[in-house]
Amino acid sequence: MTEYHVPVLLAECLEALNLQDGKIYVDATFGGGGHSQKILESGKDLKLFGVDQDPDSIEQSKVLTEKYPDNFVMIKENFANIRTGLALERIKKVDGILFDLGVSSHQINDPSRGFSFRGDGDLNMRMDQTSELTAADVVNTYSFEQLARIFREYGEEKEAARIANNIILERSKKEIKTTLQLSTIIENCIISKKSIKAKARIFQALRIYINKEMEALKSALNDSIKILNPGGKIVVISYHSLEDRIVKNIFKYEEKSCICPPEFPLCVCDKVSTLKIITRKPVVPTLNEIGNNPRARSAKLRIAQKREEI
Repeated sequence: MTEYHVPVLLAECLEALNLQDGKIYVDATFGGGGHSQKILESGKDLKLFGVDQDPDSIEQSKVLTEKYPDNFVMIKENFANIRTGLALERIKKVDGILFDLGVSSHQINDPSRGFSFRGDGDLNMRMDQTSELTAADVVNTYSFEQLARIFREYGEEKEAARIANNIILERSKKEIKTTLQLSTIIENCIISKKSIKAKARIFQALRIYINKEMEALKSALNDSIKILNPGGKIVVISYHSLEDRIVKNIFKYEEKSCICPPEFPLCVCDKVSTLKIITRKPVVPTLNEIGNNPRARSAKLRIAQKREEI
C-alpha cells in the first residue's frame, strides 16, 4: 500500500488504543490510511472500521479491504455520522476510536482540491465533492462582515478585517477563482514574513467553514463517547487550537460527575461521569519525530477512557 504520509504520533496512538484480539476499533479519519495500515499490521486479530467521505480516501482504502478482507471495512461517511455509519454495519459498540484531525497530505498535495496556498488550483476546499458550497463561492459572494467573521473565528487572524476588505476590492475587478489569486491578495495585505502565516490561517478558516468541521467534530466526539464500550479509549490528534479546545472541553465535561453551581449545598444535576481523562496535558511529538515528519510539528494528542457503566 502506498503511504501518503507517515502516521503522526504512531507509537503513542497504538499504545493508547491497547489493541487486542477480538476487539473492534475505528479509524474515524481514514485519510491516506497510514494509521489504519499500522493497526492492521499489528498482528492482532481485530476488526477495524475506517471512516471518510473523501473519494480519494475511499479509493485508497480498497488496498486494505483486499489485503484484510476479514479485518477491515471502509465506511463512506463524514465522521459526524460515525454512529449511523457503524449502525448500518450492525455495530453498536466499539473498543477504541482514533481521530487524526486536519487535512491529509494527499489532499494538500493535489492543487485541484484547493486546500493549499503553495500551489495553484481552483478555490474548492470541499472534503465531500458532492457538497455545493466551495471556497470560491464564499470569497466571491459573502459580505465584508461575513468574511471578517469567518477569518477571525476559524483562522484566529488578527488582520481579518483588512484581508476581507482587500478581497472585496479585488473581486469587484475580477472574480477570484484560484488559490494563487487569493494567496496574492493576502500577501499584498500583509507585506512581511507574517504573510505566510496569514495565508495559512485564511485558508484554514475557509476550509473549516466550508466543511463545517467544528460542528462535525463536536458531533463525532459526542457520538463516539456513547458507542465506546467500558474501558474503551478515544484517542484524538489535533493540529490547531480550535480543535484542541473542543476536544479538551468535551473530555473535561464528560469527566465531571457534577455540574451544579458551586453555591449549591447538594448536587441536584444527576450528571454522570462517562470518561476518565488519561492525558491531563496533551502528548506532543518528540523533536526527532518533528525532524523526520514536519507534519507532526503542531500535533497534540489527547486520550480518554470510557468509565464502567453504572
